Amino acid sequence: MAAVCRSLVVLVASLWGTLVFAEATPKPAAEQALTAHEVVAAVTDETVAFINSRKDLLKKDPDAYYSKVSALLEPVVAFEYIAKVVMANHYKGASEAQRERFAVVFKTTMVETFAKGMANYSDFDIAVIPPEKKTDGQRKVEVIQEVKSKDGTHVVSYTMAQSKSGEWKLINVVLNGINLGKSFRDQFAQAMRQYNNDVDKVIAGWGQSSS
Repeated sequence: MAAVCRSLVVLVASLWGTLVFAEATPKPAAEQALTAHEVVAAVTDETVAFINSRKDLLKKDPDAYYSKVSALLEPVVAFEYIAKVVMANHYKGASEAQRERFAVVFKTTMVETFAKGMANYSDFDIAVIPPEKKTDGQRKVEVIQEVKSKDGTHVVSYTMAQSKSGEWKLINVVLNGINLGKSFRDQFAQAMRQYNNDVDKVIAGWGQSSS
C-alpha cells in the first residue's frame, strides 16, 4: 500500500477504526436496529475497550488479535463493497477469482493496519457528534466524529448506508477533508498503470507493501 494511504489508514484507525439501497418495507419501531450514529458509537466503544484490555495480544498472538478486531468490524464495514469500488472500472475486466482475491487482500490489510493503529492511539478522546437534523427514513447518513489528541482535534466523516435488512454499514471515510475511498481508488489505478494492467501483480503488490 502506498505510504500516503497507509498513513491515512493508521490515522483513521485512531478514530475507530454491495450495499443495495433497497426499497424494503421499514421495520416496526420496536424491531428497528440502532441508528447510524449509535452504531458508530457502539463499535468505537467496543473496539477501544478490547484494544485497551488486550494490547499484549498483538505481540503474543497477532493472528488472534487481528481475528478479534476483524470480528468487531465485519458486521459494520462493507469490505467487499469498498473493494469493488476501489477497483472501479477495472472490476469488470477482472475475473471472479481476481475479484475475490482482491477483496480478501483488501480486507486483511485494512484490518491489520487498523488494529495496529488502534493499539497506538486508543487513548484518544473520541466523541460522536449528534446529528443536527433528524435522520429518520434516510438510507444514507453522514456521521461526524471528533477526536482530540495532543496534536489537536481531527474531524472524521463516516458514510453509513442501510442494507436491505436494515443494518448500517460503513462505505466510506473522509478524514479532515481527505476522502479515503478516493485515495484507494487512485492508488489502485496507479498500480494498474505501473504493472501494465496486470491485476494479479497489483493484488500481490497491494498485500506485500502493506505487510
